[in-house]
Amino acid sequence: MSDENRRETPWADACAPFDHAMLILGRRWAGGLVRAMLGGASRFGEIRSAVPGITDRMLSIRLKELTESGLVERRVVETSPVRAEYHLTESGRALEPVLREVESWANAWSRPQPGR
Repeated sequence: MSDENRRETPWADACAPFDHAMLILGRRWAGGLVRAMLGGASRFGEIRSAVPGITDRMLSIRLKELTESGLVERRVVETSPVRAEYHLTESGRALEPVLREVESWANAWSRPQPGR
């Protein structure tokens, strides 16, 4: 649909925030990362351990995207050696009931695909 046609559709503006949220959370690993952080993981290694199968590279990419989207805050801790911690922002923590409902739905309705 062209941008011109989108502006003429009354529901397009109403869908934009939802579409943006799904773009962020619908990326592979993003929901799992937020869920892990809701569970208390904050250091890179803790988050990686809480999300089986994610590579270091993909974890770095997703954390950067979640930080840019305002769901995660990166804090540098001045220790020796210096380390970074990742914490959910207020908007990231607000996803907790949403992710609980998605998990509940998945447990009731979603079946793992063989070979995945």
